[in-house]
Amino acid sequence: MVDIKNIRASICKMGKLLYEKDLTDSSGGNISVRDGNLIYINPRRSGQDWQWEIEEDSVIVTDLCKVPVVGEVDMISREAATHYYIYQNFPDVNAIVHGHPFFMMAFGAAHMDIPAVSEGTRAVVGMQPITNIAEVVPGSIEQAEAVVKNFMKRREIEPGCPLICNIPFHGTFAAGANINDAFLYTEVANNCAKILIYRQIMFGNDPKADFSIHKQFTKEDFETIGVSKEVCTPGYVYTDNAGNKIIYGDCKNLSSSDYSEIVKRVTDEVIKNLKNR
Repeated sequence: MVDIKNIRASICKMGKLLYEKDLTDSSGGNISVRDGNLIYINPRRSGQDWQWEIEEDSVIVTDLCKVPVVGEVDMISREAATHYYIYQNFPDVNAIVHGHPFFMMAFGAAHMDIPAVSEGTRAVVGMQPITNIAEVVPGSIEQAEAVVKNFMKRREIEPGCPLICNIPFHGTFAAGANINDAFLYTEVANNCAKILIYRQIMFGNDPKADFSIHKQFTKEDFETIGVSKEVCTPGYVYTDNAGNKIIYGDCKNLSSSDYSEIVKRVTDEVIKNLKNR
């Protein structure tokens, strides 16, 4: 996880992480973070000139219309227009990652949508396929408008959903509440594309292969993943930290005085063990 409190450092670290994980390359990619009315964005040619080993002082700071606060306007990433258009149209977005993830780009090169197959993709990005915009000049206003239009369509289908799209022969844009989210969307989507490609190579001609999803989980199903769950069934016998034999679930039938006695006994045992250390 990248430390989102130090914005400039987070952009530097994220660029290196994207590069090391083959989610971008030396030919491009860019990262930005919104902090209130300020936009932090990497300098142009971060991959070409620095292989994403950029310094914090090189990160440029501007207002929401690209007027520089720190740094030179001509050094701002060449695809900045798409970043600013996204921020201006989606107030909930605070970070954007544009990458060149290899497996997603393979789908883009065939003008194919990426279906949400893996559970990670469905849980993180949602059930919608990841779609392509039309072919446009990289870094152009047309690209910025097309990405915003794609994101708006995703939100029409599912309000509040994560934002990610593919650009044929070029790369991807992902936008989230913070830089870690934008990275996560990119990585899980690329892994989904990888699974689809490998599955086809390995099993595409096998009549026994079953590519269907046997159970379609709902959004509510995936939300239960983060809910704390019981890990023992009532009646399970175990030894607690104080060395006492416990029957799990018995405490539900204890009186308040029994609870007090157990708490006192455990506390005394812990204090005793600490003193003996």
